Amino acid sequence: MTEFPYTSRRRTLGLMAGTALAPMAASTLGAGCARAADTADVIIVGAGLAGLTAASWLEEEGYSTTIIEAKDRIGGRCYTMTDLPGKPEAGGSSVGSMYARFIDFCDRLDVKKGPAVGSGFGTHIHIKGTNIRNEDWADHQLNPFEGEQRALTPAQYRSRMIRKYSLFDDLDSWRDMDITLQDRSLRDLMLANGHSEAEVRLGMDTNPGYGHSIDSLSAVHMMHVTNFALHQAEGAPPMFWKIEGGNSSLVNAMAANLNAAIHRNTPVAGIRRCGSGVEVVAADGRVFTGKRAVVTLPFSALRFVAFDPPLNGVQAEAVQTMPYGSCFHAFLETDAPYWENDGLPAGMWMDTTPGRMGPQTENGEVVGMYVFVTGLLAQHLNRLPKDAADARLIADLVAARPAAQGRVRVRRSWSWVRDPYAGGMYAYWQPGMIAKYKSEMAEPVGPVHFAGEHTSDSTRGLEGAMESGERVALEVMDVLA
Repeated sequence: MTEFPYTSRRRTLGLMAGTALAPMAASTLGAGCARAADTADVIIVGAGLAGLTAASWLEEEGYSTTIIEAKDRIGGRCYTMTDLPGKPEAGGSSVGSMYARFIDFCDRLDVKKGPAVGSGFGTHIHIKGTNIRNEDWADHQLNPFEGEQRALTPAQYRSRMIRKYSLFDDLDSWRDMDITLQDRSLRDLMLANGHSEAEVRLGMDTNPGYGHSIDSLSAVHMMHVTNFALHQAEGAPPMFWKIEGGNSSLVNAMAANLNAAIHRNTPVAGIRRCGSGVEVVAADGRVFTGKRAVVTLPFSALRFVAFDPPLNGVQAEAVQTMPYGSCFHAFLETDAPYWENDGLPAGMWMDTTPGRMGPQTENGEVVGMYVFVTGLLAQHLNRLPKDAADARLIADLVAARPAAQGRVRVRRSWSWVRDPYAGGMYAYWQPGMIAKYKSEMAEPVGPVHFAGEHTSDSTRGLEGAMESGERVALEVMDVLA
């Protein structure tokens, strides 16, 4: 199993960028196109769900594809840790009723699924050193919420309040100019509607999910995210699906169904036009040629890939500036069910690390605890050495739950921020970015096309990645037909 490296991402990607400089020099083009290590109609950069979806649709229409993947595994941020009890998801975890493409591919490829159980993240609250049961929250002295909001737990607050002030209720209007012109930070939206700083900091900024802080998080983006989540409840039951063997089961089935060669351990250094086609240059000097290239890398990694000719204008600015959220995950082993000793539910919502924690189950039995930390808490952990971050998690847990002393340890922790080919959890939009970047950032540049969850239009997460793969496949077919 590949562990996410705890080396400096800046150093790693800086070395990759340096490697790219020589192959991408303008003089190289003057000497003619290089001899290819592999040739196909379409070269796909990235073997995540976006790349695999694009390859699936292209091959179904008779086009040949080659896939280049920087890691020794496929799937990108869809990654099931099958060697851990309960097979926890390292990245994209939920598959909702609105995940039509994901579910359709499961059915087509005979990947089994069944109703999912809840995470248990919000089953009780721990703030300011105090454990509070959900049923006691409304009248608790530490509850800073006001008016009708007092009935909301911190885990419920964000989505309920975003829904209350949402400017639209569909999945497409978030890109409309009349909507984006009203965009502001989530903090500014809440303060303008009379909510206190203490209220919004606890309810929206403690465990934010998206972004680092509500000070720089687009309210319109979060309205779209919330609408997508709400639509899950309106679809046919169940609301969420559990994939047999984990979400990577679909990734593996999609790859096995392709004719494409998948070149693992092949980071891309640069992409250049060659006549009417394109060359993708690997960091080891190998060259892959095609009529078209599909690039699915998150912008946090793409900004270290050289282009010849270079990207320019708004698109180049988007690649260089789009932010990715902080996260820190861990799987905790337990010697005994300590929650039975202190009488509190196993799951927690905290203002310290572990942030959100819930039981990981297998065949109905608790086999460990899953930790999901985001926002400023995750930023703090990511700045610590791995051993220190793990120790901080346990120390904060034991401070909140003394019964856990000596009964819990970190089996594995990981962070997409420290993964040099991800650079963060998933993309988020800051105020003003949607209006400035959305319409142009994924436009084709000559023979190069762009996909990835950050380019999705209507959906989010794993489904957003597949939506973008489908969209880019149709885009390429229109050109090659």
